[in-house]
Amino acid sequence: LSEGAQFREFVLGVKTQRDLDRLANDLARDRIVTMDRDGVAHSVDDAGIHFGLRVSQRKPPKPPTVVPRNAPGQRLRVDRISTLYEGAQPWQMGHIVFFVPDTKVAEQFYRQRLGFHLSDRYVGGAGVFLRWAQRSEHHNLFLLKSPTGKPALHHLAFAVRDQHEVFGGGLAFAKRGWATQVGPGRHPISSAYFWYFQNPMGGGIEYFCDPDFVTEKWKPHQYRVNRFSEWHLPKGIVQVDDDKMRPSLATAKAIERAQSAMKDKTA
Repeated sequence: LSEGAQFREFVLGVKTQRDLDRLANDLARDRIVTMDRDGVAHSVDDAGIHFGLRVSQRKPPKPPTVVPRNAPGQRLRVDRISTLYEGAQPWQMGHIVFFVPDTKVAEQFYRQRLGFHLSDRYVGGAGVFLRWAQRSEHHNLFLLKSPTGKPALHHLAFAVRDQHEVFGGGLAFAKRGWATQVGPGRHPISSAYFWYFQNPMGGGIEYFCDPDFVTEKWKPHQYRVNRFSEWHLPKGIVQVDDDKMRPSLATAKAIERAQSAMKDKTA
């Protein structure tokens, strides 16, 4: 797709073979479409991004167990300690984001040719949030105006259970030496919590949770200012030595003895 990135193609699942044939035949009117031995139709969108279409073989994922949260007036977690995550276990890909030369051209292609729906938009062609169905998470595809005029992968996002897992997964990434791109933080558009890391294959990798779920009643917004984050840490969370964070019983008693000895000397 672009110099320095390892991205080649993203594949979209469709419901039936009839859907696949209809889309492939329509695309073949004005671009090359090839079919491989696995039944995947390959082509290139109007932004220069390679994509595929195949009949989905994905089984509905079993929703992960989420520990209930307590809130004022709502005590949902009773006599139970909340989960401490030492890493993250993503349960699905949430969305993919590309830089494109012209967001209006790209939006038109995905909405008119592939049936995506508009969720929100930055005016002036700065960016557009699209979703694959009327009833869906806020966005599955986000297209940004390319600063270079060339298409490029921006990031790939993985959904996790909750804010605790975003932080636990992010800390595990950091402890392994992977650089934070930005975060943790919270998006005001989609309401999701996030943490981005540098992707060695190009672009970024995001953990996120708690996105908005929208339906046919949703009214797209036309944003005029950059609303990337409500808040975020620019360089991640500083790692500290656990041994210094958690005094043991022996340490507490030693402190008490030292304090007692100081009182005796003073007396």
